[in-house]
Amino acid sequence: MKNKKNILIVLLFLSLIAIMSINTATAKTININDASSYNQTGLSLSEQIQKIIDTATSGDTIKFLGSFYEDLTLTINKKLNIISNSGTTIRGSDSSLLKTIFFINGSSASGTTISGFNLDNEDGNGITLNNTKNIKVSKNNITAKDSGVSVSKSSNITINNNNITKSDEGISLKDSNNIYVENNKLDNNNEGISLDSTNNVDIKSNNITNNKDGISLKNTKKTNIINNKVYNNKKSGIYSYKTKDTQIKNNNIKNNERYGILTENTLINLTLKNNSIFYNHYGIRLDSIDNSYVTMKTNSIRYNVEGISFGPNYVDSKTKDISSNDISSNTGKDVELRDSNYYDTLEIGPNWYGANANYLANICPKLKSEMIQFKLKSAGNGVYMGIFTYNGQTMTDLPPIDVLFIVNGKEIWVTTVNGVATVNFGKDFDKNQAGGILNAIAGVETFQLGITYTENINNNNNGKTPVNGGTGNPGNGGLGGLGIGGNGLGTIGIGTGSPGGSNPSSNQLSEGASSSSGSSSAAQSSTQQAKVINIDDGENLFKIEDSQALGILIIGLLLGSIIVGYMLRRDKKISF
Repeated sequence: MKNKKNILIVLLFLSLIAIMSINTATAKTININDASSYNQTGLSLSEQIQKIIDTATSGDTIKFLGSFYEDLTLTINKKLNIISNSGTTIRGSDSSLLKTIFFINGSSASGTTISGFNLDNEDGNGITLNNTKNIKVSKNNITAKDSGVSVSKSSNITINNNNITKSDEGISLKDSNNIYVENNKLDNNNEGISLDSTNNVDIKSNNITNNKDGISLKNTKKTNIINNKVYNNKKSGIYSYKTKDTQIKNNNIKNNERYGILTENTLINLTLKNNSIFYNHYGIRLDSIDNSYVTMKTNSIRYNVEGISFGPNYVDSKTKDISSNDISSNTGKDVELRDSNYYDTLEIGPNWYGANANYLANICPKLKSEMIQFKLKSAGNGVYMGIFTYNGQTMTDLPPIDVLFIVNGKEIWVTTVNGVATVNFGKDFDKNQAGGILNAIAGVETFQLGITYTENINNNNNGKTPVNGGTGNPGNGGLGGLGIGGNGLGTIGIGTGSPGGSNPSSNQLSEGASSSSGSSSAAQSSTQQAKVINIDDGENLFKIEDSQALGILIIGLLLGSIIVGYMLRRDKKISF
């Protein structure tokens, strides 16, 4: 029985090898030679090459070897790998009814790839995908009258590393789903990427420039627009009409003539985060009638004419969240509400508007919005921080903001990380610059902080002359910490009383430092964490660094006494 099982396993293994060998053997490479090689009477060049493609077997590679082919329209209805390794140029046919160079049609073409071509079609599309799936279009240069790549009723399509120019639509996606558009260059088209009734699309890491509209979304669901450069488009960088579940993240949207982002009709569940939106007329123009669950956070919206503008058709939603953005340095208004037909006032969350003071914030008077504040403080040892806060909390979800630190004419630019700009001037800075002023410019406002220095003084007086105070006031004064004063044993004191005298070498800390009449919160905290108890026998000072240690010592002595007493009693009983 065991031998029969082994034989069956061996036969199964050999069968798999045979099947794999058959598949390998049937997949072959078919070369398309130079156009001059095809001169069959009565057939056009396109028809002759189509015959070769028609005789190919699914899985074959069609390799173009020539440099130039003209008047081609080729239909692909089986899985083929169509490539050129020499940058073959193909010009489309003016007489074709299909009006495309490559027509990939039907589910039988699933798995086809087209790569390495220069395609030019003055009367139609470069590549057309119709009712198919699992297609990859990559590393092509395409110019077309209509669409560089047209996708209709298809799914699981990858379009990457193509350069598409001078087309009506660089990439057109209609009635399709699960599309991946990555690392393409789309320049000087009417629309760079156009989506209509298409769902589950990832548009990532593309350069989309000099089009009329960079990215156009109409009737879409689940679109992710991430890490793209959307520059110099003549109308909109990104246009949204009747969209749902859209994410726009980590994009650079700059120098678009009219709108960085324009929304119309319905805008449901938009997440707009971590984008840089600069030098557009409108950074963001909201003109949609349904704005449910719109979230705009951690964006830099700067140097536009108007940062965020609410249009005449905008209808507000209580579910929106517009907060933690840097909306500053826009030449018109940072936030503008004047065009709204529905609202005399409108409320959004806290944002940084380039200043702490209301009169310096360039926002519409109709708008209600809390202002994120900037605070300059010292961390000691020459380290200074510019902190952006709201309600006492550091705004860690703000985008990076540049802060200029200036001292003695020296300028240092620092970019915030998690809402904090930190500069380290070196440990001797406070001592050398004490009495000077540190300036910081954040947005349009200048902030100042006095530079102070506190000498590190040892308060151990060994029961002799007190460091800070005269005789008769033990335990008070000092640097807001522990004081041993008077003659003999002092007490644990936190300098909140009136000392007998002042310590001229003491300097104030930059925030609430102790002075002759009190102690800083920092000093109090320090004394609570490290208590010092001094025991003076008149000549030698025995110091225990913690009251808990003293308690343990006393308990230890008591236990020792009990043990010694018990042993003495036991010895006495034994002696009897």
